Amino acid sequence: MESLDPAQALLRYEAELVAAGSAAEAAFVAVNRLGSILPFRLAVLLRPDPVRHARVAAVSHLYEVDENAPFAQWLGRLARHAGREELAVLDAAGLPPDLAQDWGEWLPEHAVLCRLATPAGALVGWLLVAFERAPQEAEQALLQLASRQVALVLGAWQARRWFGIGQLRRVFTPKVALGVALAIALLMLVPVRLSSLSPAEVSALVPASIAAPTEGVLAKFHVPPNTLVKAGDLVASMDDTVLRNRHAVALKGLEIARAELARAGSKAFGDDQSRADLLTLKARVDEKQAEVAYTEDLLDRIQLRAPRAGLVVYSNPDEWIGRTLVTGERVATVADPSQAGLTIHVPAEDAIAYERGAEVRFFQNVAPLQALDARVTEIGYEAEQTVDAGLAYVLRAEFEPGTELPRLGVRGTAKIYGEQVPLGYYLLRRPLASLRRLVGV
Repeated sequence: MESLDPAQALLRYEAELVAAGSAAEAAFVAVNRLGSILPFRLAVLLRPDPVRHARVAAVSHLYEVDENAPFAQWLGRLARHAGREELAVLDAAGLPPDLAQDWGEWLPEHAVLCRLATPAGALVGWLLVAFERAPQEAEQALLQLASRQVALVLGAWQARRWFGIGQLRRVFTPKVALGVALAIALLMLVPVRLSSLSPAEVSALVPASIAAPTEGVLAKFHVPPNTLVKAGDLVASMDDTVLRNRHAVALKGLEIARAELARAGSKAFGDDQSRADLLTLKARVDEKQAEVAYTEDLLDRIQLRAPRAGLVVYSNPDEWIGRTLVTGERVATVADPSQAGLTIHVPAEDAIAYERGAEVRFFQNVAPLQALDARVTEIGYEAEQTVDAGLAYVLRAEFEPGTELPRLGVRGTAKIYGEQVPLGYYLLRRPLASLRRLVGV
């Protein structure tokens, strides 16, 4: 290997630092090419860190550095203690006990710590060099020159970053900071419209329900979901086994009652007792006739028909067929597609002061870039438990005239507008509400 005098070695070291393609590469060169200037045992480059004061950026003869290793943490504490001087010659005797007791485990007997700072005074790091023997004054001077070259190169790389604390300090003078604060304060007073985002679904404005007329089992659907039907069309049927048997029993009971009435009538001419039983038997016949009429009415009503023309809406048929229904339980609804509106579930924590006629913009999930305009028509004053939004207020809205109505069941997000408030209140409303719940005020 070619032998160079200290000046030539320093110039080559500087050239290799300048040729580095990044700050990390420059740190690698700083610790690994330092041996061309003077012999050493170990070289470590540390960079400033806002949390740990200093972090290890490069170690000689190592490609990767574990910043959480005990050696790296010990070096950070060493830089915090002795990193104020431009060049400090260190040994275990001059350190606090917590640092001195680990010196022999990590470093040889002698070491020099150089503070790396730019000509403007900005700190860019520290260069720690450990030696087997005590460094001479000439070696210390050579190391100081080398550390200044490292500081210049690292400072140049740090200056290339568009965001830095040093730059902020130079740009944000007291006058500039005061102007920015006043501008932000004025901006917070700009009036904006308070709004909230909530899940919404396109639903019928006036749906007609198809409900179970009596307790029983749903046997069959005659039309699939989302089918257009006319008024009176058969939609579903309930199992009629129990009702047919009741109707047959009622018919047989009516026949018996009529036979008893006829027999008593034939005996009434000569039998006072039969004449007395005529009114009772006549009432029994009327009772059986009423029971037959009732069962006939139920047999007709278990055929669930559409009360009006429109679109039949219900969930998966497999979830309904064979299910026991209670009296009045809704099985399906018939909705008019030409009378569609919005059902909005506003989470309780997002609710603002709404009024009828408030503006609503609806963004469909199937067309998120297309907004439909609507107006609030109904406001729920009590929060309800919903599937989409948990505890929420239910609002209903009608689309503006002339709007191309989406199909029923389309889901999306509704933006509901309220009154005008300052921008500061608009931005801090949710954080202030969370803070109030946290502190219990």
